Amino acid sequence: MNRLVSILGITLLSSGLICSCSKTPGEITDNKTYTNEYYTNMLIPKTESGGQYMEETPDPSIVKGDDGYYYIFTTGNGGGKCFRSTDCVNWKLYLNSVIARPTWGDNGGAQPSVWAPDAYKVGDTWIYYYSLSGWGNAIGVGYATSSSIAGPWEDQGKLFTCQEIGVDNAIDPCIIEDNGHLYMVFGSFQGCALVELSEDGMSLKGGAAIQNKEKVLLAGVYGPWNGSAYEGSYIVKKDDYFYCFGSQGTCCEGKNSTYKVVVGRSKDVKGPYVDDKNRPLGGTLGNGKLVVWASMNNENIAGPGHNSVLIDDKGDYWLIYHAYCKRDNFQVRHLFMDKILWDEQGWPYIEGYQPSYGEELLGPSFEVKENTNETK
Repeated sequence: MNRLVSILGITLLSSGLICSCSKTPGEITDNKTYTNEYYTNMLIPKTESGGQYMEETPDPSIVKGDDGYYYIFTTGNGGGKCFRSTDCVNWKLYLNSVIARPTWGDNGGAQPSVWAPDAYKVGDTWIYYYSLSGWGNAIGVGYATSSSIAGPWEDQGKLFTCQEIGVDNAIDPCIIEDNGHLYMVFGSFQGCALVELSEDGMSLKGGAAIQNKEKVLLAGVYGPWNGSAYEGSYIVKKDDYFYCFGSQGTCCEGKNSTYKVVVGRSKDVKGPYVDDKNRPLGGTLGNGKLVVWASMNNENIAGPGHNSVLIDDKGDYWLIYHAYCKRDNFQVRHLFMDKILWDEQGWPYIEGYQPSYGEELLGPSFEVKENTNETK
């Protein structure tokens, strides 16, 4: 039940045309052969007809399927969107809407739809966890199931509501497994919390009332909305630490967006998570070690954030996130990818702490299967 182990890239020529990315010759290390492809940020998937997909791809969650494809799930079109690839470079829109817009949370407020989904395999079942929310009208978290990551998906409705779990704006689910236990971190600018799920991943362990009492505050504070808090949490383990990534600032104001990614770490999945200055993320505002941002004088990028993390076949880590860029005059959020570097103290960061843009870079590594031209 590994979260994912590779990722994406599309090479974009300076003229703005998508081209077929060139592969590097097989690199032999550790008696294994790897191949890479080049990419250029921003990443532009293809439509069914082969054109450029220039619509929004926000809140990307990356998953390696068990069918030879890699999948990206994002906010959009009522039920969430899905992209897939065999080589993690040439991406294509696969599902324009993963499920029909869920109606179980309709309450007369802003119409709720699927935001920031996350897919995970539990046993033989794939589960598509999703936020159900409209602007100013957060409902909670629901889920859909399938025997295949490729779908079709059957919506199962509510997992929990904001009221049941005792957290306002209880959205942005992310799954992390540790020692046979399945956990979900969630929350957006009003406290990010961790709860334990049942063994099958389809309910809260002991029920909502129990988890309401037992939930653990990982980042931010419970209470009114505050942009100095955290959202879009994503936990990944490396060596002895769990790293909890989160986004701060304004996500959705085009060129004026102040979004950025920060991180804290802990040796226990339940925390407490602290930053590189040993400042806690939980119960505080504004803490966290910087991973990536767009400075005020960055003329190309604005608002990088809401990330997921991949690990390629060589063990390199990659940050997958969305950002605005000048390609479309900062109109919508697009896919970006940058390699995660690690400092001497084991803290992750992106080179220069700024998103790459317009330069050709070597993407993730994939192991080539013995006696074939296929990658793992």
